[in-house]
Amino acid sequence: MEPADPGHKKGSGVNNAKDPVETKLHTAVCKGTVTLAAAQKAIVTDWTTALSRLGLA
Repeated sequence: MEPADPGHKKGSGVNNAKDPVETKLHTAVCKGTVTLAAAQKAIVTDWTTALSRLGLA
């Protein structure tokens, strides 16, 4: 199991603004909606626009 984000408090929900973006990208890749390479490129280019770049927002 991966360690939690630094400063994360159990039961406090998401405390990293990038987490929901990563989750949506993960889901899209698993469903075959986008390729892993496209998701990786979008998030590394600018995670704040990754979902819109891929038509997932």
